[in-house]
Amino acid sequence: MLRTGKKTIQIALTGNPNSGKTSLFNALTGLNQKVGNFPGVTVDKKVGSTQIGGHGQAKIIDLPGTYSLYPRREDEWVAYRVMMDVEKVQDLDLLLLVMDASNLKRNLLFCSQLVDLKCPVVVALTMNDLAQKKGIRIDVDELSRELNIPVVPVNPRTNKGIGELKKVISHVLSQSVSAPAPDFIDNKALAPEAVADLQALMPEVNDYLAIHYLANYKNLAFSNEKKEAIQQVDEKHHFSPNKVQAEEILQRYTRIRKIMQQFVVEPDPLQKKIFTDKLDNLLLHRVWGYVILLVVLFILFQSIFWLASYPMDAIDWGFSELTGWTASVLPEAWWSDLLCNGLLAGLGGLSFLCPRS
Repeated sequence: MLRTGKKTIQIALTGNPNSGKTSLFNALTGLNQKVGNFPGVTVDKKVGSTQIGGHGQAKIIDLPGTYSLYPRREDEWVAYRVMMDVEKVQDLDLLLLVMDASNLKRNLLFCSQLVDLKCPVVVALTMNDLAQKKGIRIDVDELSRELNIPVVPVNPRTNKGIGELKKVISHVLSQSVSAPAPDFIDNKALAPEAVADLQALMPEVNDYLAIHYLANYKNLAFSNEKKEAIQQVDEKHHFSPNKVQAEEILQRYTRIRKIMQQFVVEPDPLQKKIFTDKLDNLLLHRVWGYVILLVVLFILFQSIFWLASYPMDAIDWGFSELTGWTASVLPEAWWSDLLCNGLLAGLGGLSFLCPRS
C-alpha cells in the first residue's frame, strides 16, 4: 500500500534459492543496478530500479534466497530482518515473490508465510517450461484466488510476462486501502495468550508478526526497552519457538497438500514405478536378461571395431603419403633410406595396435 508523500516505491524481491530470482531481477532492472553490502554484514546487496506504470521509478532490492521465515545462515538472517523491518528502514511497499512452478509445494511454504505477514505480495511464477516438461499443470487463476494474492507466470530469460507483471504490481500499489488476505493458518492459535499479551504492548502487530517477535526479538533491532517488554511476555507464557515452529509448519503443509490436490496436476509417481518395475523384470529375467546382455556386448564390441577402422586407415594413409613425399625430396643416401624405409615405415607399422575387423 502506498504512503502519501513517498517519492520512490520500495519493492523487495525474494524467493527460494535457484528459483529464477536473479534472472527476474536482471529482466526488471536491466543495467540500472548497483552492488554493495547490507549494513553491518558482508552479504551482497543488489539494488536496481525499474519503471512501474503510474508510479514512476521503483527501487528493487534483491534479497538473498531463503526457504522460509525461519533463518539459519547469515544471508537468510539478512533477508529476514529486511522483511520484518522493525525500524522501518526499508519502508517496503511490496514483496515480489519468485516461485518455481516445477517445485511448487516447497515454494508454497514460504509464500504462505509472506501472506500472513500482511504486506502486499505479488507472485512471479517462473520455470513454467520446466514444469510442463515434467508433466506438471497448474491452474494459475484458481491458485491466485486460493492464496488471495496475484500470481503471474513469467519467463525472465525471454522477458515473457514481464509487462503483465509490472501491470499487476502497479494495480496492487494503486490500492491505497485494501483488505489484507485472510490468514493462511490460524496463527493466533499457535500461542494465543502470548500473542494477545504482545499485541497489548504493540497493537499494530498482527498475529503472525507477534509469533516472530516472540521467537526472534533478541535478533531484531528493537530498543532495549522493547526487548525487555517482549522478554517478559515470553517468560510469562513459557513461549517455545521450536514447538510453535513445528506446529506451524505442520499446519501449513497440511493446507498446502490440499491446494496441490485441487489446483496442480502432477504425473502419477505410481505410473513411473510401474514402468521401472516392468523394465527391471525384463532386464533381470533369468533368460531374456542374459540374451539382452549378450546383444548389448556384441553391439558394443562391433561398434569399437567399426569406429577403430577410420583412425587406423587414416594413420596408414598419412604415413604412406609422408614416406613418399620424404623420399621424393631427400637425396639418395644411406641416412635418407634409414629415415624413409626405417623410421617412418616403423612408425607407420604401429597401426597394427589398432584392431582390424
